[in-house]
This record gives sequence, C-alpha cells and structure tokens, in this order.
Amino acid sequence: MKNYDACLQACDDAVEASKTGGYDYAKLAKVLARKGNALLQQKKFEESIEMYNKALVENNDHSIKMALQKAQKTKKDEEAKAYINPEIAEEHRQKGNDLFKNAEYPAALKEYEEGLKRHPTSVAIYSNRCATYIKLMEPTVALKDAEKCLELDPKFVKAYARKGTCHHLMKEYHKAMKAFEDGLKIDPANKDCTDGKNRTLMTI
Repeated sequence: MKNYDACLQACDDAVEASKTGGYDYAKLAKVLARKGNALLQQKKFEESIEMYNKALVENNDHSIKMALQKAQKTKKDEEAKAYINPEIAEEHRQKGNDLFKNAEYPAALKEYEEGLKRHPTSVAIYSNRCATYIKLMEPTVALKDAEKCLELDPKFVKAYARKGTCHHLMKEYHKAMKAFEDGLKIDPANKDCTDGKNRTLMTI
C-alpha cells in the first residue's frame, strides 16, 4: 500500500510487544528487517542500513544479509546518480585537456576520472582518457575506453583510430588493421585511421 509511516509504526509496536511477550529472536529480526525495508523505500538509507544491522544482531539470517546488501547498493547508486552533472564534467574535461597538452598525463587522468563520475556516458571524456592511457603506454587499459566509446557511439571514428593504436602497441596487428579499416568505412578520409593503417602495414 506504500503507507510507510503506518508500517514503521506497526514495526515499532511489534518491537515494544516483544519486550513484554516471549522473546523470539527470529520474529524480532523479521520486524526490524521490515522496518529497514520501509525506511529504504523512503530513501532513508543510513537509517535503513542501521536497522538491517540491528536485525542481523538478533538473527544472522541470509535473507536479511541480502536485504542489507541491497540497501547498501541502492544507497551507493543513488549517491552516484545525485553526483551526475554534465556541466561540471565538461569543466573537468577541459582541465584534463590542458594538462594533457602539457604532458601532465597522471594529473589529466584524475580530471577525466572525476569528469566520468559526473557524466558516466560522456564519449568525449572516455576518448580523452583513452588517449592519455596511450601516452602512458597502457594500451590494455586504453582499449577498454576505446571500446566504451564505440559502445556509446558506434560511428565515433576517433575511437576506431585509438582502438587500432592500442592493438598496434599490443602487437596485435591484424586487429589493429581491422579497427582502422572499420573507421575508414565510416570516414574514408580520416587521417588518423589512414596513418594508423599505413603504419601497421609497414610493421607487419
């Protein structure tokens, strides 16, 4: 019925009743867990988690443990969602770009990572972070960012160029060729893909 206040009151009444009746750990734990669920529905995450922990003290039940984990994950997800702000993300991206230009790659990474916390679906930030990892000679990590770019935007040619570069650095030349060629299918005049393809051809 989504009448959470009435539910909480009923739970409190049940807790009081448990003090005068026969003490049943399992039933008390169930009541406290239900109170935890009601608090979770009200987005009172800290109180909900506290209540589940109290329930576990009474009865170390698997279902209550699972409910506690759900409350903790929901809290984390909601906090991450509240943190999202594309405008602030763009500010971090620009700061990262300035640091990148000055070859301050570890500092640039920090800016891009903060930007992604603020905007987890930003193709531009993933692309910039990918380029930074390439400069740091970490192609395996960079490749994940290139693939994330293509997951978000399958026609993002720059990501194909960077994916090809990652494979080239990993000496996976046939995969590099495929990535460059996939990019050229979208933009036949793309210089990065053309240069990457020629560089790979000369290496094979």
